[in-house]
Amino acid sequence: MSDILQSPFMQDLIANTLVGYLKFCYKTTRWTIEDQTPVEAIWDGKGPVVLMFWHGRLHLGHASWPRDRGQPVCVLASMSKSGEVSMKINTRFGYHSIRGSSAKKSDPTKQKGGAQAFRELIRWIRGDRETGGRCVAMTPDGPRGPARVMTEGSLKLSQMSGAPLVVLGQSTKHYMEFKTWDRMRIPLPFSRGAMVWGVLPAIPADTDDRQLEALRLQAEQALTGVTDRADVLLGLVPQGAA
Repeated sequence: MSDILQSPFMQDLIANTLVGYLKFCYKTTRWTIEDQTPVEAIWDGKGPVVLMFWHGRLHLGHASWPRDRGQPVCVLASMSKSGEVSMKINTRFGYHSIRGSSAKKSDPTKQKGGAQAFRELIRWIRGDRETGGRCVAMTPDGPRGPARVMTEGSLKLSQMSGAPLVVLGQSTKHYMEFKTWDRMRIPLPFSRGAMVWGVLPAIPADTDDRQLEALRLQAEQALTGVTDRADVLLGLVPQGAA
C-alpha cells in the first residue's frame, strides 16, 4: 500500500486534489487584512525578501502572496516523499521549489542536501538584473519542530542577502486541526479569514552569534504575535494559549 501511495500517479492525484480544494477555500473565504501597507512597499520595491509563517499554518500561505505584484516565490521542500508532494503543490501554485533538508540536531552530520540547498536559496533570492530580487518563503519551525521555535536559517538567509524579514500570521474561523507536532490546520470553505503582516529589517552582515540569538528571539516573538493576532481577529483563542 505504501508503494502505491508513493507512486508518481498517486502523488500527482494528491497534489491536484489538495490544490483544487485549497483554491476553492481561498476563493470562498472573506479575508480581513491588517498591516499590509509596509509589505506593499516591499512588493513595489522588487528587492529580495524572506517570508515566514509557522508550519502549522502552511496551507494558508498560498493565499497571501500576489503573483501579479509580489516577487517570484521559492519554497524549500524536503528530500522525503512528502517533500515530493509539497514540490508538486508549490508548482501548481506557480512557485519554484528547491529540495533539501536541514541537519537533525541529534546528528548534525546528516545534512540531506541542506548546505547545497541553502546556496541555491541565496542565488534565488538575490535574483538578477531582469527580475530584481526574489522571495523565499519559509516555515522556520519546520520540518520537524518544535512548534513555533524559530531556527536560524531564515535569519542567515536575510543576513547574506540583505533581504528584510516579512512575518505573516493567518487564520480561518473554521478549519480542521490535526494532532501533529505543529497542530496543522486545513481551512474549510465559506469561512472568515485573517491575514496579519509584520516587517523586520534585514539582519546586518556584521551580526555576531550573541546578537543573532537576540534577533532570532525577536523574530520568533513577532511571528507568534501576528499569528495570534489573526486568531483574535476571528474571535478565536490564540493557538499557543489554547
